[in-house]
Amino acid sequence: MNSKLYSAIFILFLFSGWLIFGDVLPFNHSAQNTASPCNKPLTYRLGDIDSRFNITQRELRKIMEEVEQLWESTVNKDLIELSPNGKVALNLIYSEEQKRTDAEQQFSNRITAKEQQVSVKERQYERLSERYKKAEKEVRQTLDKYNSKISTYNKLAKEWDGREATSTIVAKFKTLEQEISELETSLKRKKQNLSTLRERTNTKTEQLNSLIKEQNNLIEEYNRRFSKSRRFDQGRYVKRGDNQAINIYQYGNRAQLKTVLAHEVGHALGLGHVDNPKSIMHNMMAEQNMANLQLTQEDISALKIQCNM
Repeated sequence: MNSKLYSAIFILFLFSGWLIFGDVLPFNHSAQNTASPCNKPLTYRLGDIDSRFNITQRELRKIMEEVEQLWESTVNKDLIELSPNGKVALNLIYSEEQKRTDAEQQFSNRITAKEQQVSVKERQYERLSERYKKAEKEVRQTLDKYNSKISTYNKLAKEWDGREATSTIVAKFKTLEQEISELETSLKRKKQNLSTLRERTNTKTEQLNSLIKEQNNLIEEYNRRFSKSRRFDQGRYVKRGDNQAINIYQYGNRAQLKTVLAHEVGHALGLGHVDNPKSIMHNMMAEQNMANLQLTQEDISALKIQCNM
């Protein structure tokens, strides 16, 4: 029973590893702004925000304020600001890749929910298993006492077989008979409790293994549908004549959105790619510390060169 259970749990953890490591997602862009961003702030406006991104304009402005602070704190100048008639339109365009990302997140949530069910069932199984082991020990101990009393009784009976027993011996026989009767009743009760616990534990094991199988099936389907590496543009800065736009096509969470926006704003300010993979202006979003996004020295140097500083 235990080997089957823990084998299934091992499979669960083995497959779960697939959920930890995501694809490396590339940035891809067009021409860059050639004017010095430090002479006059680059203005932007909120353009088309697809409602399927489930983000409010207020939330988007808050993220953009953080992006502004990130770039502006380096040179102590206003580089980009929100304006109703801003030159750069900020658009969130719901793409097929975002649709895939949302579907992947929903599927991942299903796996997480199933994992929580497994965890609850595991705790229930462990508690029942401990109760079963304790009950099994009590049965053995009671059985040992019962057999010991029977042995004492039989030995005494053999010793006094055919002899006239004294009142003391008769009293001893009666005491042993009472103790044996009580132990027999206790043993029956404890065996019944043990049998009930065995049935409940086996049922819980079957439920747990069934949930683990469902979890593994979900993970296998997840891997089949979403594990293939796919390269796509998360965002793009576009400049065609006087028309400029930052188009965001896909992001997984707030930290990713902030990173993509910071990168595209860098392009809008006229910056190109840098070599450091931890830099915001690197061409791949992979090694940046998105939880605490910061400019690297390469980012700073690129901005200062653009600002003629």
